[in-house]
Amino acid sequence: MGLKKRNKVSAEFNLSSLTDIVFLLLIFFMLTSSLASPNVKNLKRPVSNSKTPSPQNIALSVTAEGEYFLEAEKLSFEDLDAKLKTRIEQERGENSKKGIKDEVTIVLNVAAEEKTGTIVKIMSLSNKHKARLILATDTPK
Repeated sequence: MGLKKRNKVSAEFNLSSLTDIVFLLLIFFMLTSSLASPNVKNLKRPVSNSKTPSPQNIALSVTAEGEYFLEAEKLSFEDLDAKLKTRIEQERGENSKKGIKDEVTIVLNVAAEEKTGTIVKIMSLSNKHKARLILATDTPK
């Protein structure tokens, strides 16, 4: 009889399931990275129960060592005024293109032990440039 065994092993590898997994991982990391704010420094912030829903236009952080960060850029307090003014004007321009109200919000991230004088100085800067200032806090545990 002319029967032959057909036990040929295929050397092909199906990559379609692997590409699906990689695509799902890509989507997962894109979504989770957009939820985290990369411009906020790791600070132990004050604790509060209040919640103010507001769009975050500009992130301003002050560390316990007295370092100022506008978004991710480290600045001295003397340079902060000019950089903040240009950043606020830039946000107002982007908002007007989108047809959004002209209000710019600065989210202030400070360490819980920060002096009140520093916060008051930043409040006066935001008032000078007619921007809204909110203080970022942590929720109680």
